[in-house]
Amino acid sequence: MGRHLLHHLPVFALLLAAAGVSAEPVITTGSAPIHGERTAAAREEAIRNALADASRQSALQVEARLGTSGQAMAFDQVMVRSSGRVQQHRILQEGVQGDHYQVTLGVELASDAPSPFDQPACRESHAKRVLIIGFPVSHPEHLKFNELSGYAQLTAGELARRLYGGKLLADHDGDLMLGSSAPERVGTAPPPEQQAWHLIRQAARKHRAQYLITGHFRSLSASADETRRELDLDVQILDASTGSCVARRRFTHSARGRVRVPESTVFGSPGHYASAFGQAYAAALDEMAEWTRRSISCLPFSARVLKVEGERIYLDSGAEQGLSAGDTFSAFKPAPRPVLSSDGETLGVEKTALGELVITTVYPRFAIAERRDAASAQPVEAGDEAHEH
Repeated sequence: MGRHLLHHLPVFALLLAAAGVSAEPVITTGSAPIHGERTAAAREEAIRNALADASRQSALQVEARLGTSGQAMAFDQVMVRSSGRVQQHRILQEGVQGDHYQVTLGVELASDAPSPFDQPACRESHAKRVLIIGFPVSHPEHLKFNELSGYAQLTAGELARRLYGGKLLADHDGDLMLGSSAPERVGTAPPPEQQAWHLIRQAARKHRAQYLITGHFRSLSASADETRRELDLDVQILDASTGSCVARRRFTHSARGRVRVPESTVFGSPGHYASAFGQAYAAALDEMAEWTRRSISCLPFSARVLKVEGERIYLDSGAEQGLSAGDTFSAFKPAPRPVLSSDGETLGVEKTALGELVITTVYPRFAIAERRDAASAQPVEAGDEAHEH
């Protein structure tokens, strides 16, 4: 762990030096280990890491502490507070370095005096981690030949890129889909089958996400002469713990002009976005990102218990999400099965209160807490949840 901190000290120095800078390009580097032959996945993670570092540079405070007990290190914590937002970025250099993939980005940060439209709708405390999954197409017959394998995966990835920075940590898995049978009112879980509920929980735990973003294309239809095309997207924000839909919105756009994308154009490339329909698609993605950012700012933060060793309770969130020593959470044990309506619809998950936790030690990606009411009869276990007050 000590070597890991020393490796990142130059980055922290750069962040401190750049605090308060507005709309000025900065250079940042991210890396990620390559597992097996999954170079593409490592590249995506390296880009995310670089953008996460860059987003902290417009307004950052860092406090690092090392403590020892005898000959052993007792704690090694880094606390980060940030409010920067990435406007745009470009890749300057990338490649494999040993068993890691490394990416260097030129990043432009948002101004430290944003417009009222950019302000979050609610006061935010800790940064939330979101997972964006694939957006299936309800009517595949609306797709052209060269689009058959594109929209579901591309939409997840492109939305994740627009959400990088600030109080959201975005990850995506475009190959994971829940189908298009979505609820017709906020507050229910899509779809009602328990299999989907388990899928949501498993994906969220794998990516350490508090919320999932999903949806489907209701329409991508084009006119007979291919001079007009409709874009109709249904988007939902799901609570990763319960599977419930906590926010929902439709995004509709209509493109006129050169709506047919040539088959020689790579899907998602600059040529694709240069078309009239590509521009409508990009506008919808921008609106989705803004709505997602503002909606999630009003939702509560939670963490999961990774393991318990004696009095030490390990949580899956740390400094990168704004946790600090002294923060308090309420612990809950979720029921193993969801509550169902009379017709089998998943309504949510019952939770049993376990008392309060207080954070004692913070690492970049996890934290250690202790119980305030250690005498409580029911223990805290791996898989339990910690919710902010």
